[in-house]
Amino acid sequence: MSAIILCLVAIVLVIVIGAKTKTNIGLWAISAAYLIGVFVLKLKPADIITAFPSKIFLMLFSVTLFYGFAILNGALEKTAQKVVYVARNIPWSIPIVLFLLSFLMAAIGAGDGATVMMIPIGLSIAKVTGMNNYLAAVSVVSGISMGGFSPISTAGIFLRDMADRVGKHGPDVVNQYGNHAFFQVSLLFTFVFLVAYIAFKGYKLTIPNLVKPGAYDNKQKINLAVIVVFVLVMVLVPILRTLMPKVPAVKILSGGLNLTFVAFIATIFLVVFKVGDEKKAFQRVPLASLFTLCGMGTLIGIVSKSGAIEMVSKYLSGSVPAGLVGVMMALIAGIMSLFVSGFVVNTTFFALVPALAIGSGFNPGFLYAAVAVGAMSTAVSPFSGSGGLVVASVDDEEHRKKIFNFLLGWPFVNLALYLLMVALKVY
Repeated sequence: MSAIILCLVAIVLVIVIGAKTKTNIGLWAISAAYLIGVFVLKLKPADIITAFPSKIFLMLFSVTLFYGFAILNGALEKTAQKVVYVARNIPWSIPIVLFLLSFLMAAIGAGDGATVMMIPIGLSIAKVTGMNNYLAAVSVVSGISMGGFSPISTAGIFLRDMADRVGKHGPDVVNQYGNHAFFQVSLLFTFVFLVAYIAFKGYKLTIPNLVKPGAYDNKQKINLAVIVVFVLVMVLVPILRTLMPKVPAVKILSGGLNLTFVAFIATIFLVVFKVGDEKKAFQRVPLASLFTLCGMGTLIGIVSKSGAIEMVSKYLSGSVPAGLVGVMMALIAGIMSLFVSGFVVNTTFFALVPALAIGSGFNPGFLYAAVAVGAMSTAVSPFSGSGGLVVASVDDEEHRKKIFNFLLGWPFVNLALYLLMVALKVY
């Protein structure tokens, strides 16, 4: 029992120390995994290395590297500007366009690039049009939050792979779970956007004076063409597998399709066609974030060998009324996400789901969604990456203070709405 308690304390200490010292949590997690694994659980150092989630690391690395080129050469940013420019003569539609465009950019896999690109664009358009800054922030962040759960986005892929890693459900089942979470987060943030659109009078916007974006250059055209092919391959092959499951060629394609390697191959085309600086694209890969989530993944993997995960699951399933298990998971994940990365929250709590689902009788997918969407609902505070960028994108000091205060309260509204969805079992 002492080893189990030590493991649970280690998880909490790693998160607290990393947050307090503002150092990479992954460093503390890897170190703790080694010390606990080797000297407490009597594992071999090779077992610690095996616990490192290399599949998730390679997947996120490949996708962020691939989209780094389009962000560096301005292909995605120019696309966003062109879409908004087309809508200039229908001013009431501009918040809607921002919302849908932010969703699209995140959904196709741009990851943090969608956040870095769309938030400044949205706040700049708000300044030109007189749109309320709150509405601009809600439009963009809500769209990005939704798109992040798509099957080909970095977060969406991570959530599915992590569920498979901890529960061994198989790709078809975790895709089903992921799609349910995608539905929940889409319902939540669409409702949030619509309320903001009405509350902040998006329908009363005036015609903006936008400058027409220039034409795509050759590098941007090539980059966008490769992105289109990449997305089509990842989307159409599973559809073909459903429509024509017995066709040999389709079987071979669907059986060998892997997003990580397709992204690497697509990146080679970008390098060969010289659409951007390869070294700068590598520099854009968020290695610190990848190491944080993979470090925590390693620690959770080692801790699970002690029986700590099963103990916590039994406690929750035995102490919390069955009908409130999902609500409790979403609430804890949402509160934790205010202080640490959603990736860390998901990595920590996903490990509880398989045993907890058995104990409570809930569908595991429902509990995975409760954790993931609960964490996402509060990942918009001014202390988060996206919330901080919203604050930084506002020029006026008085407006900056107001948007900061708005972002302090908004996460709790999102979380309250989501807890209601979970309580009503909207899944």
